[in-house]
Amino acid sequence: MINIKVKGCVEKETKFGKPMKALEVEAENELRKVNLFSNFPDFANIKEGSVFLATMTKEGAYWNLSYEGQEKAPQRAFQANKEASVTKAMDRKEKSIGRFQDDKEFSIMVSSTMRDAVQLAIAEIKDITTLNTLEKDILKWREWLIQNWNVDEKDVPPFN
Repeated sequence: MINIKVKGCVEKETKFGKPMKALEVEAENELRKVNLFSNFPDFANIKEGSVFLATMTKEGAYWNLSYEGQEKAPQRAFQANKEASVTKAMDRKEKSIGRFQDDKEFSIMVSSTMRDAVQLAIAEIKDITTLNTLEKDILKWREWLIQNWNVDEKDVPPFN
């Protein structure tokens, strides 16, 4: 704890409408700018020329004042629920990724079976001038390909 002497004081409000004071203080033979909030002891009576005991700590570019017996500032609702929000967002993301993967696998199956069914049906045609059964042959091969899409590797040589 050190003696803090107020050299300048401007009364302001926080963005939440609470009173605060922008102070220019002398501490350890240095002039520093700090903000003082309404939870500080004897806040209402602090003005230019006041002297009080506090601890000054620097966090990044800002100096903070703390006093003996100071309680930790309460977390705002959005900070307190941050972990819950992140967890909820991760769950949603995981479900979406799973759905996208399922959609991708289905799209690959649809595209592959149609392409291969057309190739098999064309390869099966005996007389290229008679294409009247090509549509039926494509559907036949596509159905067969879809039914045999999921194969267990233990059911086919050389893995069985």
